[in-house]
Amino acid sequence: MNHSEYSETMLYRIFREHFPRQSENLYLTICGIEQCAPDKEINDRLRDGYHLHVVMSGEGIVEADGERATLQAGQMFLVKPGERISYRPVVGNPWAYCWMAFDGERADEYMRAAGFEKGVYHLDAHVDISGFYNLCERVLSASSQDYSAALKRLGLLMEFIALAIESNERGRTHNVRREHKALYKKKDYIRYGAEYMLNYYASINVGDVSKYLGIDRSYFSAIFKESMGIAPNEYLLQVRMRNCGYLLQNMDMSIQEVAHHVGYEDSLTFSKAFRRFFGVSPKYYREMPADQRPDLEAIIASHRKNTTRE
Repeated sequence: MNHSEYSETMLYRIFREHFPRQSENLYLTICGIEQCAPDKEINDRLRDGYHLHVVMSGEGIVEADGERATLQAGQMFLVKPGERISYRPVVGNPWAYCWMAFDGERADEYMRAAGFEKGVYHLDAHVDISGFYNLCERVLSASSQDYSAALKRLGLLMEFIALAIESNERGRTHNVRREHKALYKKKDYIRYGAEYMLNYYASINVGDVSKYLGIDRSYFSAIFKESMGIAPNEYLLQVRMRNCGYLLQNMDMSIQEVAHHVGYEDSLTFSKAFRRFFGVSPKYYREMPADQRPDLEAIIASHRKNTTRE
């Protein structure tokens, strides 16, 4: 029994999936790579499922919902089920694109996560578009008619969609401004950011925090300082200092081990940072009688107060 179709020419390579669906949530129907002929036009007919195209080179025109746009390499467009759209190459510079067509109970959710909300048909790609092409190539290579190949194709489809979602997340990170419609409220970004720093203070910087949140670094720094009274880099330093003070007081660790534990590559850099913060060296701090050691919370409160004044 023929479970799949695969055809290839110099300009057009396509795979059609006829193998029984592996999941009702998401399933592949078509995958293809095409260097379009200059006169090829896809009319505005209704389609089944979602057809996500990534433009690899050249230019093309997409018309949907009464609007017209010229797309080029590094952009994506989506043909949605039940919606009319037409597209064609630009004469003199016809486009080449790769695509996957799919459907399933969660397909619409995934496409909205990729940025294709209602009325949105095309987007810029904020990832290396060769990743999309390579995934299509792998589907075309996994065209055998067996169960394992069908599962591989499903996995590659999920990677294809995940890459589109990652593209949208990166685009949102680069373009978020105060007026941007964010996924969360400001207080949630601040809370999640502070929790992330508390948990991973030894191996991150403020850029990592903003990337984790999916928002612009300057935007995160502004709302964090507005709410907390200090910049996130100062907050991160305080978290490190509080933890290294605890380790020096309570753990049998060398100065170098403490330095590494709180995120410093060498003990000299750590010692300088510690002295600037506490006024004494880590070695001296550890050797001091407990009742004479600088009060951690008082020093942190003082730093916070001074930073607020600045």
